[in-house]
Amino acid sequence: MIRVTCFRSRRRFELDPVWVGVELQRNKAQRKAIRHFQAHCPACRAINKISVEEMRKDLEAASEAIAAALAQQAEAEPSPDTSQSPTAR
Repeated sequence: MIRVTCFRSRRRFELDPVWVGVELQRNKAQRKAIRHFQAHCPACRAINKISVEEMRKDLEAASEAIAAALAQQAEAEPSPDTSQSPTAR
């Protein structure tokens, strides 16, 4: 678990490294380089920026679970229906 302390309320909360890894991979496909992850504090809803470098060890430890979650998510996405052909004009 990734432990975070909110900068505003000083409350501690934990993030699941598998969930964080999946979100980072999704964002990585859309953007060039991601240096920070935005975590919302469950108490005060403030956005906390967490360095990806600081989470690197936790993410590497859960890399197999992250890959499995991404594969499962890719299977769940509906593929375009190729049986219907466009109408010729």
